[in-house]
Amino acid sequence: MCATRRAGGAAARDRENLSFSWRLIFAPEPVLDYVVAHEVAHLVEMNHGPRFWALVARLVPDSAGPRAWLKRHRTRLLSYG
Repeated sequence: MCATRRAGGAAARDRENLSFSWRLIFAPEPVLDYVVAHEVAHLVEMNHGPRFWALVARLVPDSAGPRAWLKRHRTRLLSYG
């Protein structure tokens, strides 16, 4: 866990470790699945290009819902702590 101020609250800083914000405990489980898949995809593609998003879609077929939830609740998540 980390004290990041990023909306999703996660980071794939290198190819061995993933870090997640403690604020994600307030997110619904499908959002957690999406955030983990997003960061795992960064282990393969260190960008947000088409191949990255294709990999995310393979890992979480319905990623639109969790992405929308994060956009909608970003400010609220960041208000904790």
